[in-house]
Parts: sequence; structure tokens; C-alpha cells
Amino acid sequence: MATTEKISVAIGRDELRIAKHAAEQDGMSLSAFVTGALRARIEERRRLEAARQVLATFEPEDFPTADEQRELLALWALPRPVSPARRPRRRRR
Repeated sequence: MATTEKISVAIGRDELRIAKHAAEQDGMSLSAFVTGALRARIEERRRLEAARQVLATFEPEDFPTADEQRELLALWALPRPVSPARRPRRRRR
């Protein structure tokens, strides 16, 4: 079991209201919701740092040109096709 520590933080009223509503919608406590949000942000920072470390190994000529960057951004901005909902597989007997 993870150990926890009770702390006091200041949060804006609007953010608190939205977080409480989101936690209720997700069927969890506000503490669990905030902890999940913190974990997600920490993981995001880890991924960004790893990306920075990889990019630091690139030579200047390895980076895309301005035209290539625009093409990539346009490609990445295209809407993705929506996959049809999958039906659960039947178990074999």
C-alpha cells in the first residue's frame, strides 16, 4: 500500500469546482483525482525530458527544414478516422 501524506494546497475556485465534478463523474475521491493528475503530469515531464535527451544527440542537419515542419504539422493535424466500436470476444469453451 502506498503511503500518503496529508497536505494543504491553494487552488482556484473554478479549478476546484471542475476537479470535484470530474472526480465525481469518474467515481473517485478528489484526492484520487488530484493524485492521478499529478502522476500524469510527472510522467509527461519524464517523457519530455527523454525527448530532449534524444534531440540533443541530433546534428543540425537532422532536423526538418521549415517547409518540412509545415508539412508535418499539416499531416499531424488531419482528423483521424474513427474506428468502429469493437464487440467483446466470445470465450472459447
